[in-house]
Amino acid sequence: MLITRLKLKNWRNFRDIDVALGPRAYLIGANASGKSNFLDVFRFLRTIAQSEGGGFQKALKDRGGLSKLRSLHARKDPEVRIEIDVSESASETDPPKWKYVLAFKSEGKGLQRVLIQEEAVYLAGKRIFARPNSDDKKDAVRLTQTHLEQINNNADFRELAEYFAATIYLHLVPQLL
Repeated sequence: MLITRLKLKNWRNFRDIDVALGPRAYLIGANASGKSNFLDVFRFLRTIAQSEGGGFQKALKDRGGLSKLRSLHARKDPEVRIEIDVSESASETDPPKWKYVLAFKSEGKGLQRVLIQEEAVYLAGKRIFARPNSDDKKDAVRLTQTHLEQINNNADFRELAEYFAATIYLHLVPQLL
């Protein structure tokens, strides 16, 4: 499987981007242009999906909290949104096998918890689950965790969760090789 598309809204220095990816991608840009921020979304999803020592709240904490993660341009619309397509092949004509959507923001009152605004998984274009659901609306604490990180809830898309958990990031420095 490979990641074929990534959409980000209010992620770090990106206000709104939509990037198609192939089997090989090169990120080229000046210092401080956002290359590491772009790659960090994959590490973020890996941390969420990790069964040991991971999860949504850990992924946020590792990055200094929502205020450090959210784009500084996100004043009127503070929601951070990630959409990622994972396909069996790099063919642009084949629809993605999986699509994962995660949107979150601060609840804006009281505890200032970061709550999930939307979480959805699509398999071959068909939505297999979406949140928040009626149980989430009754108990907002449930929205502090993703279904991606919960083995009791991700059985229908565990293949995707395991794919994210197995993602690795190597920062190769030629001078040190």
